Amino acid sequence: MTFEATQLPWIEKYRPQTLDEVVGNEEIIKRLSYFSKYGNVPNILLSGSPGTGKTTSILCLARALLGESFKDAVLELNASDDRGIDIIRNDIKTFAQKKVVLPPGRHKIIVLDEADRHAFL
Repeated sequence: MTFEATQLPWIEKYRPQTLDEVVGNEEIIKRLSYFSKYGNVPNILLSGSPGTGKTTSILCLARALLGESFKDAVLELNASDDRGIDIIRNDIKTFAQKKVVLPPGRHKIIVLDEADRHAFL
């Protein structure tokens, strides 16, 4: 185990990395697996109680779709970080302009976690 891996919080260290590793939410995981297989992914809005695997499931889908491009092609923004809307908009604009090599037919992904805490539009 690397030094970095030992410094991760437990929840990150053991977070599922693939849709097959996610436990529960069988219908949602089945639908996300379909999206990962066929690649025709709509805009997705997940809601539910904290700790039910919403963010983890979407990040697993993003890994399945983007492979090695995942780190460069996914922007995860969390509204609970208490950053202003202008900063969030600037982050999205910068990310959208960034050049990234993607697998054929794939696009960059933006995850707005806890989006109900801010008015993003």
